[in-house]
Amino acid sequence: MKRILSMFLFLVVYAAAASAQDIIVKKNGEDVKSKVLEIDSGTVRYKLFDEPDGATYVMNKSEILMIRHESGRNEIFETYPVSSNACYPARMSVTDIRPGMKYRELKGLYDYSEWYSGFGDRYNPALMGVCSWLIPGLGQMISGEVGRGFAWLGGSVGCYVLVGLGAGLNTSAYSYYDGNHNSSMAAMGTIMLLAGYLGLLTVDICAIVDACRVAKVRNMYEQDLRRLNYSFELHPSVNYIGMDGSIQPTAGLTLAMKF
Repeated sequence: MKRILSMFLFLVVYAAAASAQDIIVKKNGEDVKSKVLEIDSGTVRYKLFDEPDGATYVMNKSEILMIRHESGRNEIFETYPVSSNACYPARMSVTDIRPGMKYRELKGLYDYSEWYSGFGDRYNPALMGVCSWLIPGLGQMISGEVGRGFAWLGGSVGCYVLVGLGAGLNTSAYSYYDGNHNSSMAAMGTIMLLAGYLGLLTVDICAIVDACRVAKVRNMYEQDLRRLNYSFELHPSVNYIGMDGSIQPTAGLTLAMKF
């Protein structure tokens, strides 16, 4: 009877001690018995459970699968979806999107510098830049941004009009009938000519750069739309199994297919 009572007391003390610790489950399968002190945006600060007065350790969240807190709550760390298309790089997908969005909305969600060519991309940024070099705004129109393309085209036409007005003033400044030359009119015409040509150069360069960015952002947007409609995702999971008379948590991964 005393042996049974002693064993019971031992189990109670052991269970109480076990429940007073946090268990950090690493992605490599290692369990760290600890006391978690702080969790911030990228790291977890903790002390070893067996060394409460010892050093404070720091672990990156990317190494952690989950934390089983002493309260019994399991905190599972996010993993990013694995795309069904292996050509897409491992960038964070944008999920707050819907079909039919325009570039003015998308440019706040995507960074064009993160784009990498993937299978199924509809728009070639370099080709769109060449199109907008030939006709300002053409690359934007081909990429589905017709209104934006017409805005660039309108800016180019406005510069051509300015050049034409400047040339007309220069021509009118000289009278073929009496040989008089209006210097102020000629100066105004020259200024308008220079402004028109400078504007054309500026519009052309900016339209090329903008066409490349629009194409990259539109490609990333369509990649994410395809991911939302058809993708494979890995999610961490926790199961409980009986081992040596007790229930132990085991971490694993669950494959989910969405289409």
